[in-house]
Amino acid sequence: MIDPATQSKVLHLFFVEKLPQRAIACRLGVGREAVGAILSRRAVQVDRSEGGKRISILTPHYPQIDRLLREEPARSAVNILQRLRGAGYTGGLTILKDYLTACRPSSYPAAYLTLEFLPGQAAQADWGEFGDVFGLGRKVHCFVMVMCHSRLLYLEFTLSANFESFICCHENAFAFFGGVPREVWYDNLATAVAERRGRLVRFQPRFSVYTGHHRFNPVACNPASGNEKGRVEDGVRYVRHNFWPGRTFAELDELNAQARDWRDQFANRRTHASTRKVPQLAFDEEKSALLPLQEPFDTDEVRSPKASHLFRIDFDGNEYSVPWRLSGRIVTLRANEACVRVFVGNKRVAVHQRSWRKGKTISRPEHEEGLLQQKPGAQQSADLQAIKALGPHAARYVELIPAQTTSMRSELARLMVLITVYGAKAVEEMIGKALAQGIVGALHLERLLMLEGSAAAKNPAPLSLADPRLCAPRVPVDLKGYDSILMESEPGEGDKDHADPDRKLKGD
Repeated sequence: MIDPATQSKVLHLFFVEKLPQRAIACRLGVGREAVGAILSRRAVQVDRSEGGKRISILTPHYPQIDRLLREEPARSAVNILQRLRGAGYTGGLTILKDYLTACRPSSYPAAYLTLEFLPGQAAQADWGEFGDVFGLGRKVHCFVMVMCHSRLLYLEFTLSANFESFICCHENAFAFFGGVPREVWYDNLATAVAERRGRLVRFQPRFSVYTGHHRFNPVACNPASGNEKGRVEDGVRYVRHNFWPGRTFAELDELNAQARDWRDQFANRRTHASTRKVPQLAFDEEKSALLPLQEPFDTDEVRSPKASHLFRIDFDGNEYSVPWRLSGRIVTLRANEACVRVFVGNKRVAVHQRSWRKGKTISRPEHEEGLLQQKPGAQQSADLQAIKALGPHAARYVELIPAQTTSMRSELARLMVLITVYGAKAVEEMIGKALAQGIVGALHLERLLMLEGSAAAKNPAPLSLADPRLCAPRVPVDLKGYDSILMESEPGEGDKDHADPDRKLKGD
């Protein structure tokens, strides 16, 4: 399978650079059929079984090669091959030469050129760290993205620098710019770059999926090359020395509100020290050269935790409660900066405000309802009565449970979970449908409920004549405008005396 970074380049070359498939295949060294398959699905695909990572036969010997080059940078490939044979290397010389070409240190001092960028060509992004200013046990991070041509600056403070926060900041930056640059340059961030050997770079598979979604090309700057990422380094330094000192704020939202005001009223309106232009004005030329925005990317943190016997789930150093009947069940958790939501299938069962202070237990009283009423040893009888009380379909259903091979206790517990998640009415109706099809079993009921929920989400109910949106007061229409249209229309035979009164008067 083609690696995610190459797939992302295929999408960039076709949709942005407008190269034909044959040219893309020749440039990247992949088959035309593979190029066509990538373009047909319009997205980057990751090989989950292998994690997108290939291990070379030379990989275990990288540390020894690096040590030999540090001792003597001018060693020949044959000399190094002879040393590796003694260490068990069984590969050939060609793969070794390719690696040496990428990672051999230069014997001459590097010369630097001033980088120039066309409008819309590139942006640079990086993080700045500002310490634990809120006393939460978490450092405050500042994401900065700078357009390389105009120097327009975007900044955002966060309490996390993980992958989801990194991508969320990208989404907000692209929305602020009103488009996407063709390239974004990075300083070998762990959230973007998975592995680097000399000039050989492998980007994180999930990050390649994101770059393919927005059609931009990621560029990893060379290590210790400050000239390549100087624009964003200057941007972080500018925030640190011109925005941060003397600020007072009580929470993150207040800090970001102050940052937005400073960005719009000062940072992007000043005359830039290098370009001698106002970034906001220079961006007017650059904005039209940006790539169009795609559909928003899903930036939620998604986990699949298991609810504990205390009906809580662990996430980011805290515990969040779920309904007690979900104890021991694997659920789906989706979190953003503001809230934590818990789902069973496509049905939301809990929502909490997210806590950024670690070591907290966040719970809701309704998640314990009914637990205290359960007497030891009497839960199965109570569940049976609760299910029978749903309606005639459920009463008939429980009579069939003892004849099945599954545990009655397990079956009743699953049915009570379905009632908790989907509601009593929905479960009673689905039991009726299942019995009509000759089906008994909570697992089958759960699958049918999930399918029905998915179908309802994809096919919303059509409007009816009783819908209040169709019963809004009607706006009166002035029909006088139609008179002028009728007067200007071509008169038919027999209507000449009525079509143009002025003409008749002139004739008289």
